[in-house]
Amino acid sequence: MRIIPSEISNSTRSQAERSVFAALKAIPDDESVALHTVHLPRHHRKRVGEIDFVVITPDILLFIEVKGGRVHQRGGKWYYGPPGREDGPKESPFAQASGGMHEFEREIGALVGNLRDRGVPSGYLVVTTDVDIPRMTEFEPQQYLGATAYDGGRGLAQGIERATRFWLAQNRWARTPVSVSMRKKMLEAIRPDFDRVPNLQSRLTHLDVAFERLTNEQLDRLDDLESNARLIWTGGAGTGKTFLAAEAARRKSAHGTVLFTCASTTLATHMSRILTDDTITVLPFDRLDEVQGRVFDQLIVDEAQDLMTLESLDTLEALVSGGLAEGRWIFMLDQNNQVLTPDTYDPDAWGYVRTLGLEYGPMKRNCRNTVQIVEEVRSYTGANLGVASAGEGEPVRFADVHDTQGEASLLDDYVNELVREGVSPRDITLLSVSGDWATSSARLSQRASKIERFTDVVGTDRTKHRLTWSSVPDFKGHENHVVCLIDLEPEHLEGRLDALYVAWTRARAQLWVALRPGTRPVLADLGVAVLTRKGRLK
Repeated sequence: MRIIPSEISNSTRSQAERSVFAALKAIPDDESVALHTVHLPRHHRKRVGEIDFVVITPDILLFIEVKGGRVHQRGGKWYYGPPGREDGPKESPFAQASGGMHEFEREIGALVGNLRDRGVPSGYLVVTTDVDIPRMTEFEPQQYLGATAYDGGRGLAQGIERATRFWLAQNRWARTPVSVSMRKKMLEAIRPDFDRVPNLQSRLTHLDVAFERLTNEQLDRLDDLESNARLIWTGGAGTGKTFLAAEAARRKSAHGTVLFTCASTTLATHMSRILTDDTITVLPFDRLDEVQGRVFDQLIVDEAQDLMTLESLDTLEALVSGGLAEGRWIFMLDQNNQVLTPDTYDPDAWGYVRTLGLEYGPMKRNCRNTVQIVEEVRSYTGANLGVASAGEGEPVRFADVHDTQGEASLLDDYVNELVREGVSPRDITLLSVSGDWATSSARLSQRASKIERFTDVVGTDRTKHRLTWSSVPDFKGHENHVVCLIDLEPEHLEGRLDALYVAWTRARAQLWVALRPGTRPVLADLGVAVLTRKGRLK
C-alpha cells in the first residue's frame, strides 16, 4: 500500500505507530493510500495529530487509532503506559477514534462535498499492538485489532478487511466502489494538510511559524524517495529545490546517516540551522575533508551544477555507502547552468551522473518569484524558471545612475519609499555585483552604518531590523522579499549571464536594479540575443 509520507519521521517515538506504518506499507494493495498524520517535522494542527492513520480504499475511508504499550481501564476511565507512569485518565481509544473520524469528515466534507451525499462510507479501527483488550460494550469486535490478531503487523490487512465489511453494513447508503476521481479528490483535499512544512525562513526566527504548501509536483518527488535509490531533481531558480532537499534530508534521516552538501558556504551555514537532527551532517563542499573516512547512508547535493566536475564526483563517491553507482543519493540541479556558464560545467560529469540516477525535471512551478521577475529574467537570459506561482507583483524597476554617489542617493530614496510602505529593512537585501564593500555604493548610503554583512548574520537569529549587503556568490541559494542590485557595470554582463541570473532570482516580491553608464545598452543587446536564439528575430 502506498503511504504518505513515504518515510516515517524521526520525531515519531511511538514504536506502535512505526509498526503499523511498516505493516501498511507491506500490504500488497496498489489502489489504496494511507496517510500518516504525524508529518515531518511537526504537526500544524492538534486535530490532525489525533488521528494516527487515514486510509483511503476503493471501499471506505478508514481511520486507524494506534495504541502501544500498556492499555487499561478502571472505573470507566482509560489509562495508558506502565504503572507509576500512567497517562490518564483519558477517553477510550474508541471514543478518540470516533471523535476524530467525525471531525475529519466535516473538514473534508467542506472541501469535496458531504461524504454521505456522495456515497462515501467511513469507519474506524483501533489497534493495540502490544496488548489485548477484553471484550466490552465499548466496541464491536470488528472495530478492534488486539496484539494477538495484529500478530506483529501480519494480521493488519485482515483486520482492515474485517472492519471494512462491518462499516459497510452500518453505512447502507454507501455506493461502492468509490470512484477513482472521488478518491483522488479526497486525497488532494487531505494531502496538503499532511504535507505542510515550516518554510526555511520561519525556522530561523522566533516569529509565528509560517507554512509553505508543497506543490503536487514536489509531493510527487518526495514520493519517489522510497522507490528510487538515486534521484536527480532539476529545476530553475525558485522552483523549491533547496526546500525540497531539506525535507528529503529530514525524511531520509529516519533510516540512517545523511550528508547534505553544496558549494556555497553561506547556504551550508543556513541549512545547518535547519537540519539539526543528529543523523544529518551539513557541510559545504570545500570542508568535506572534515568527514574524510566516513561513509554516509544517504547523500544529498544541493546546487549540484556547481559541483558538476569529475574531480568533485570522485570526492562525493567516497562519502556515500556503495559509491555513486550503488549508493543512495539525490542531486538537486539547475539545468539553466548549462546555458549560462558552460565553461564551468563538465558535460562528461553530467553524462555520467545521468546514467546512474532517475532524472526528473525540469520542475515546472516557480514558487519564489513573481510573474514580473520570472518574465524579466527569461527575457534577458533565456533561462527557464518555470511557471510563476507566487502571483503578480510590482514591475522590475530599473534606475539609471551616473556614478556611485548618485546610485547611493537613488538607493536611499527607494529604501525609504519601501519603509514608508511598511516594509522592514531586514526584508531588503543589497546585492553587490562587484562584491567589494570598499567600493560599493552601499558605503555611501545614509544607512551605511546600520547595514549588516550577510556573511556575518547568516545562520544567526537576526533581531535587528537592518538591511543586509551581500556579494552575488554569497547569496546564491538564499532569497529575500526585496533585492536591490547595485554596483553593476557593463563589464559584469560580458560572459557572466550566470551572475545576472542568480542576482535577479533572489527576489521574492520586488527587484530594483541600478544601471551604471553603459549598462542599459548591454542589457538590451542581451534581450535581442535571447530573442534571436528563440527565432523571434532574424
